[in-house]
Amino acid sequence: MTAPADYHDRLNTDLLARLPAGARYVLEIGCGSGALARAYRAGHAATDYTGVECDAAAARRAQAACTRVVLGDIEAAACWQALDQLRPGPGWDLVVLGDVLEHLRDPLATLAGLAARASVDARCVACIPNVGHVSLVYQLLQARWDYADDGLLDRTHLRFFTQPTMVALFAQAGWEVQACTARVFEPEATERALLPLLELAPRLGMDPDAMRLHLSAYQWLVEARRR
Repeated sequence: MTAPADYHDRLNTDLLARLPAGARYVLEIGCGSGALARAYRAGHAATDYTGVECDAAAARRAQAACTRVVLGDIEAAACWQALDQLRPGPGWDLVVLGDVLEHLRDPLATLAGLAARASVDARCVACIPNVGHVSLVYQLLQARWDYADDGLLDRTHLRFFTQPTMVALFAQAGWEVQACTARVFEPEATERALLPLLELAPRLGMDPDAMRLHLSAYQWLVEARRR
């Protein structure tokens, strides 16, 4: 399966907006061609920014945006060894995972490994697809689960999360989630799709407002601090 042409070049502006200002040592897992690194360092020129990327072509392009780039799979021992050689004395104070955890075989081990290599008061900011999105609920109601080249059911996704299971994952790995923000695309169309389901909330004993929040989130933006 070939990824869309711009797959490694996309800039998630909502993720960028949640990166804390003034981070000295940043580690981005899945940095693509460096779009996020370039945008962040434009306002924080002194930041030491390490990117990890498994796609060789994207990693080469990212070298112009990052301080350094590690070519490799974050779940491979060789990648961890390379990061340990590069790790700053206090550890990384900002870890970024933009649409990465869903691609991993063991996201818990990866998050825990990153926490162990982060500074005492480090932050972690991530963007994660929501398997509870209304579009996937409708697919299940039609007995479908259609993988695609991109999106919530990207064929390369190995793990699926809702907001509560995602928060639990971070907690198990040594991170305390401080904020979890829904990223909603096409809000008007999403609201129209929600209405028939929201009518069922009283019969299901569910809070309509909570139901609306969890069904409308296409992705979750997670902001956590190392425990």
